[in-house]
Amino acid sequence: MIIKNGKIVTPKKVIENGYIEIIDSKIFSINEGSTNLEGIDVNGAWIMPGFIDAHVHGGYGVDFETGNKERFNVFSKNVAKEGVTKYYQATVTNSEKDNNKYLTEFNEFMKTKNKGAKCLGIHMEGPFISKEKKGAHDQKLLIAPNIELAKKWNYISGNNIKIITFASDLQDGSFTKYCINNDILPSVGHSNMEAKEFEKDYLLGIKHVCHIFNGMSGVDQRKPGLATAALNYSDVLVEVISDGIHINNEILKLIYKIKGPEQICIITDSMNAKGLDDGKYKIGNLEVIKKGMTVKLTSNGVLAGAAATFDHNVRYYKKTCNIEMIDLAKMTSSNIAKQMKLKDTGSIEVNKLADIVVLDNELKVLLTIGEGQIIYKK
Repeated sequence: MIIKNGKIVTPKKVIENGYIEIIDSKIFSINEGSTNLEGIDVNGAWIMPGFIDAHVHGGYGVDFETGNKERFNVFSKNVAKEGVTKYYQATVTNSEKDNNKYLTEFNEFMKTKNKGAKCLGIHMEGPFISKEKKGAHDQKLLIAPNIELAKKWNYISGNNIKIITFASDLQDGSFTKYCINNDILPSVGHSNMEAKEFEKDYLLGIKHVCHIFNGMSGVDQRKPGLATAALNYSDVLVEVISDGIHINNEILKLIYKIKGPEQICIITDSMNAKGLDDGKYKIGNLEVIKKGMTVKLTSNGVLAGAAATFDHNVRYYKKTCNIEMIDLAKMTSSNIAKQMKLKDTGSIEVNKLADIVVLDNELKVLLTIGEGQIIYKK
């Protein structure tokens, strides 16, 4: 496969006009200039590494709690429309019995071949979180971080739990060590900790913060919280929901100014109502109402996940902070690929997987290629 006549965003420079040669699942060559070889002519569009969503609950009528082999594949196929080539399916807080069921079904799905974007595993968000900063999680199901439960659930899932978000201030460090020793990324979130409490977690190896500013103690001049710590530690990667709803533009600018493009990963945090009509839906056992890209709990009006697409969040952050395309590729792909130790994806380089998204000049998705196969075409 040849993709030609595009602006190619590589890690070191933008090739203003070039073509990419793909053989089987990998990038074989990256070339400047035109070619007479037959291929897909993108007519000056942007060619970027495929987006990686590290925190997505669902969309298009599917989420972790309602999925099975067939339904998870419906999501996999649909999310490719957003330019996503890889993703981690996030849970919400469930009972032990329900998690046993859902994780078993997810394990079966992971044995199949994805029909669209490739799911790389589970991002477990809850039940190991703070009641004070629970967001749209069922308070009666929340518990302190529990190694035995995590072991059990990882086993049931087929060792497919790859990220766990937890309130690290509710444990003594042993849960953090369990995650690190078992190749699970420890992610701090939904925590009411004071900023100074983060140091012990950081020294143990935690360098990831779940959707910064959402579901956590914030920036206060006398009692700074987790968001403050996340900004202060320069090598901590922060997830950002850049939909224009979860975080005010001035805070988006502040995050970008302090963290820089190397320590931000754009996520959606989207739930099953993404891509569906406005109305009432459920996130776990809790009822929500979707209006446009906003989803809120019907009980108290708290934001409950999101309904924006990944490409919308990319466009919104770029416009808000006037981000260069090379830096945008870091925030959408390469940063989280490095964080998750994915050596074969996350950037447009020779011998890496051909995970590619082609975008028009307004950054709307024209074509998505996952591991050398067209998984979406406008």
